[in-house]
Amino acid sequence: MIKTLVDTNVIMNHGIELFNTYTQNNQIYLCDVVIQELDKHKCSSDTNKQFQARQAHRLIKANKNKITFCLNNKGFKLPDSFDPESNDNKIINIFRDLYSKDSNFLMLSNDLNIHFKCECLGLPCEEFGEDDKDLDVYKGYKEVILNNEELAHFYNKQSNDWDLIDNQYLIIKNSKNEVVDKQKWTIDNRFKSISYKTIDSTYAGKIKPRNIQQELAFDLIQNKNITIKCLYGCFGSGKDAIMSAHALNFIQKGMYDKIIFVRNNVDVKNTKPVGYLKGELDSKLLPYAMPLADHVGGVDGLNLLISQNKIELQHMGFMRGRDIKNSIIYCSEAENLTKEHIQLLISRLAEGSTLWLNGDFKQIDDVIFERNNGLMTMINSLKGNRLFGCVEFNITERSESAQLAELLD
Repeated sequence: MIKTLVDTNVIMNHGIELFNTYTQNNQIYLCDVVIQELDKHKCSSDTNKQFQARQAHRLIKANKNKITFCLNNKGFKLPDSFDPESNDNKIINIFRDLYSKDSNFLMLSNDLNIHFKCECLGLPCEEFGEDDKDLDVYKGYKEVILNNEELAHFYNKQSNDWDLIDNQYLIIKNSKNEVVDKQKWTIDNRFKSISYKTIDSTYAGKIKPRNIQQELAFDLIQNKNITIKCLYGCFGSGKDAIMSAHALNFIQKGMYDKIIFVRNNVDVKNTKPVGYLKGELDSKLLPYAMPLADHVGGVDGLNLLISQNKIELQHMGFMRGRDIKNSIIYCSEAENLTKEHIQLLISRLAEGSTLWLNGDFKQIDDVIFERNNGLMTMINSLKGNRLFGCVEFNITERSESAQLAELLD
């Protein structure tokens, strides 16, 4: 287990993610200087910093069993060029002392100046979420921690103190880091409790949410006023399972005429293409439609629905010129689309149609989609639009064995 000294920047801006994920394999160390800085920010004229500091204090209280507190060692001297009154330098001084006694220590900071100083001193320093630092994507929700007084204030005033945008969710937790409510900021400038029904269809059977993000996704997909819906996040988190179950249920109820399943036929990175496939278009596209087949009883179930004109498999290259009415355009593995691909799909939506996309930015299979990622562009461009909603998934639900894949990152 790595012992990690965390600075004020990380605890204020990424505290929830830090304690939800990072502490599983790391012991967090906090020094007195960070606690003093949090106290200072609680009295800041910047209301956002005030809120972040209060939330950080609650997170620290809720996760005390995961934290070791340490004091500034004034006897350990930094080079003369380092200002001894600087809080950053005091934190580095504490870390240098800890690291000199135990090389299993690591500094965690998103402050570039701290990184530069640690590099000068030969100290290991990493950013929080360094692997995902280029993926600054709107998540579709915010998480906050409220005490009893603040919770009562929220229910009485219903004020948007967190600058939520239209169709963005709010996950409310108590001081024990337990979820107590899920709300959504609506286009009517008010909060609305999330509301959804479990799925029980002939095709997919009974499906219900397994975690908070899936609850938000059920609410999003069942909202008929949002026509462009996106689920993105880690493998095995239920993106296709939830979308396909809902799509098939809506078809069974007659809410839409058909599902048009579109997927860019991009081979998995570093695998050999299978080459030319003989047969009709459906036969050629069938291998790319297996994420859908997995949820309709396999290839036989998929072929049955195709023969009934309930599902249409379509190649991305043949979507241009289409005028699609009263259908669900369903695109899986959308991380392998450019901005132009996404624009093409959106522009096909005619009366009564909706566009559903899902993807995982860690599974991009070609450099072109790293340079020009349509899914990421769409999310950050359409966030706050009354016709758009998305939810990020971060929990693998497929199986305990599937979760082991995360350990390879």
